[in-house]
Amino acid sequence: MIANDLSYSDNVLTIRRADPDVDLEGFLSGTDDAQIDWLWDPGQREAWEALSTDAQREHQRGHLASIRESFGPGPKWCFVAVTAAGYAVYVDCDLNNSNVPEGEANISYTCHPRFRGLGYASRAVRLASRFLSENELTSRAHIIVHPDNVTSLRVAHAVGAVEVERFVDSHGRPMIRHILEVPPKA
Repeated sequence: MIANDLSYSDNVLTIRRADPDVDLEGFLSGTDDAQIDWLWDPGQREAWEALSTDAQREHQRGHLASIRESFGPGPKWCFVAVTAAGYAVYVDCDLNNSNVPEGEANISYTCHPRFRGLGYASRAVRLASRFLSENELTSRAHIIVHPDNVTSLRVAHAVGAVEVERFVDSHGRPMIRHILEVPPKA
């Protein structure tokens, strides 16, 4: 089991377990059209927009509490990435993702709008890869991105992930699979 209090830092960005009391405002203000367009499944936007502001707040608080509580045992580890200025990136490592082979991880990420284009998402993915390596969870991670999502494609390339496949996902969307080799534990 993974320790609940661990964090990884590169002295600019730190990834850590989510804290609903600390991270809620960042999550709420970071939920924008770009995040919804690229990461949410069909129908989720309409369900979100149908909620009142208070209900959206409670929904996000519940989501943060859920990922906080499930952190230790896995098979999915969700991190918030913070700078001195606050919440910047959400990144997760999922070893039970139907889009990747058993024993390999899917890495997903979304960057708060005010931090986009500054390299924070790439830093968060590198730190998530370090987490996978140091905990000896897998040697390969997949980054799956829609071909029109230019900013996420830049992240995949920046971290050294290699395009290996183009496919159509279960929702009929075209996707590009990238493989990121996770270095062995040092």
